[in-house]
Amino acid sequence: MTALAADVRVPARGVDASLEVAPGRTLVLLGPNGSGKSTALEAVAGIVPGAAVTLDGAAAPRAARDRRIGLLSQDDALFPAMSVRDNVAFGPRSRGVARAEARAEADAWLARVGLSGLGDRRPRELSGGQARRVAIARALAARPRVLLLDEPFAGLDVGAASTVRGLVAGLLSGVTAIVTTHDALDAHALADDVAVMEAGRIVEAGPAAEVLARPRTAFAARMAARVLLEGTMRGGALELSGGTRVPVTGGPGAGARAAIALRPAAVTVSLGDAPRSPALVWIADEVAGLEPRGDEVRVQGTVCAADVDPAVAGALAARAPVWFGVPRGEAAYALTG
Repeated sequence: MTALAADVRVPARGVDASLEVAPGRTLVLLGPNGSGKSTALEAVAGIVPGAAVTLDGAAAPRAARDRRIGLLSQDDALFPAMSVRDNVAFGPRSRGVARAEARAEADAWLARVGLSGLGDRRPRELSGGQARRVAIARALAARPRVLLLDEPFAGLDVGAASTVRGLVAGLLSGVTAIVTTHDALDAHALADDVAVMEAGRIVEAGPAAEVLARPRTAFAARMAARVLLEGTMRGGALELSGGTRVPVTGGPGAGARAAIALRPAAVTVSLGDAPRSPALVWIADEVAGLEPRGDEVRVQGTVCAADVDPAVAGALAARAPVWFGVPRGEAAYALTG
């Protein structure tokens, strides 16, 4: 297992970021499309110049082929003229393994990714999910010191993505890896650590449980599929900027900056006059946007947000007044810096 540290500076693409991965851990680089995640991986792999990379404290070789850092890009890049078996055997063969042994190793990897019996097929004969699994097997068969996976579930349907995600979670055990994604589900399923990237910069980083459950910025909260309510602690309540007081548990002392992070599904939406409910605190807001998310719609306000049924969202329009109902008693945590 290898420790990785990289300072990535690619001014032409607006990327200036530092990444660290402890041996055998998976770092999920979480950010929207266009935030520089792919550039960061390409620089770490040595494909794009601009990264100072160390492996176990020693400077990585300048040539990409000598780094033993495997990069799985979004397009799989399987060799179309080779069989599935020979695609996976390519890595062992590059290490000098004899052909028969390399093909036997490839068959073992194909079995691990659930594709036994497909070794003689060509890549064009595979489904998208099967091709992605072959690409992952090929990357791991090369025995890289570090594995980089760039949006490994992009372009797959929901069922295939779920299957491949579960597979990757098992295969990455004990492997030093970086996985890029814009989906909080991937981070929850795969990450030991999370770094949130915005416009080429790391804006928040730490253990996955901390970053995903207790984000410190509104941007990181959106990436972690949370609603961040920030305010000041006043007598066991979080006082928001508009004056609304939300009773909370824990948190820092009176006068300190604090926050609660909520699942959007836990927030209720109401229209019309101020509603009443002993279990909820109601925040007056207005609709800033509506974002379809599968079977639900994210109602984004200027202060809060909620996931609702499309029938509810259909009655809303931009800038329409709305009430967000927030549960009482959520755990608060301090905001510093």
